[in-house]
Parts: sequence; structure tokens; C-alpha cells
Amino acid sequence: MSTSDLDDLIACNLMLESLAIWRERARQGQAELRSPYISDIGDMRSLHFDGHSMQSEMNLLDPIELTIDYTRMMMGFLLFDPRPRRIEMIGLGGGSLAKCCHHLLPDTDITIVEINPAIIAFRDQFQIPRDDDRFRVLVGDGADFVAQGGSRPDVLLIDGFDEFGQPPELCSAEFYDQCYRRLAPGGVMIVNLWGGGHLNRRYAARVARSFNGSARSVPTEAGFNQAVFGRKDAKLVLSQADIAATAALFQQRQAAFLPQIGNRISRRIDHHLWERAVHLVEDRLRKAEVE
Repeated sequence: MSTSDLDDLIACNLMLESLAIWRERARQGQAELRSPYISDIGDMRSLHFDGHSMQSEMNLLDPIELTIDYTRMMMGFLLFDPRPRRIEMIGLGGGSLAKCCHHLLPDTDITIVEINPAIIAFRDQFQIPRDDDRFRVLVGDGADFVAQGGSRPDVLLIDGFDEFGQPPELCSAEFYDQCYRRLAPGGVMIVNLWGGGHLNRRYAARVARSFNGSARSVPTEAGFNQAVFGRKDAKLVLSQADIAATAALFQQRQAAFLPQIGNRISRRIDHHLWERAVHLVEDRLRKAEVE
């Protein structure tokens, strides 16, 4: 398949996804998870479910580097909590987020839940750390895991996908409510949403409702993904001082992206506040005209 053919196929599937056609139609009659596979091109190793989408990517020369923009955006939780005690992740993929957290946060307890054992079987090929007393990969259903009581993570990262996109169990209003309940006070959740269209706007709205409005959606550079931030019992605010302080804590080259990510998140928050202020002024003017 040529590069242009691949680009056309990706664009086609993005369009169908935005129309809510591709996922539902493809799910009919599907009872088993499709077997994932790995491809190597030059120094890059990728994880796939099929020939038209890439689930994860690793630079063989720097396995900790985050090569895809949405993974860098999801590490934006560091700007709100640079020293979390406990992180939980739903979805392993090629382990990009897991490896970066393990590298940058040596004192943090990290648990990853992955439903597909075939994904976990690739952990050595993607140089994912072995399980120990602070790092573990569990086989299980992410929605069931979140619904359980017990742990109160400071950070909850939702990056669970199959070959059809976000499973319905991981983007329902009930699921986001359970994420909110599971988090520690002040905890941060980030959800990776893929594709465009009304479905993702609906999912982002559900996060906002579950987190009492303390949520923002930040698109990736290419626009194919968006990271939805939610914070429990705390305002989602980010100042330039916060960004600078966090960047100063992480001098590793794998964290050099934090200032740029922080500025994008901050602009998104500020834009939302500006829009809200405009709406409040408009509402007051309309009320004054009625009176």
C-alpha cells in the first residue's frame, strides 16, 4: 500500500467515525478481540490492530521518548500534580505512558489494567518494566477495575482502545462518575479520545458533568486525538508560574515537552474562561432588556 493510499484510508475511516457509522457497524458480530501485531520501520516500532491505524509507537534508540503528541498531552497531569503518590492507567498499548511515568516518577506507585493478554505479551518488545513492588500490569476489564472500591489514585489515565475505537464501557456517563468517585480529593483524570465528530463532544460533556464542570478538552497538534482533563473537588487552573515550577522539577530530556504542553493547556483553560465571561455578560444584558 502506498503512502497516499494509506492517507486516503485513514481519512475515510476518520470521516466514518465522525458520522458514528464505522464503529457500530464494525462491532456487529464481533465477539473476540483482534490479535495485535508489531511493525518496525527504521528506528520506530509500532503496535497495530489493523493495517490503517497505529495504537502505539516507540523509538528504538530512546524507548522512553514520547513520540506521539497525545501521549505528551496526557503526561500533562504533572503540571497539576508533579509528585503523585499513586497512578492508575486503563489501557497498556505499547506502554509509552507507563514507561514515562516509571522513569520520571521513581517514588510513585503505578498500576496498569489491560483487557487483552495479547497486548501484554508484547511488553518485552516495547521494553516495558517488569512488575515489582511499585509497578504492575494487570489483566482485567478497566471499567470493572474502576468500579471497585479501595484504592484512591491521585492520577487516573484512560487510554483504553480496541480496533473499533473507545469501547462503550469506557466512555459512558456511569464510567466517568465512577472515575470521579475513585480518585483521591484533588485527583486528576485524563481521557484520550480518538477521532472527531459528535461522539467525542458527547464524551467530553459527560466528563464535565461528572467532574462538576472542572474539565477541559485539549486537542492534539494533528487534531485526531483530544485529551479531556478532569479534576476532582478542585479548580482546573494552570498559571505560567505552575508551568515553570513543574518544568524545573523535571530536567530529563524525556520531559522537555512539558512547557509547550503546559502553554497549550493553559490557553485552552483561559479560552474557556473568556467564553464563559462573555456568556455571563450576554445573559445579564438580555435580562436587563427584559426588565
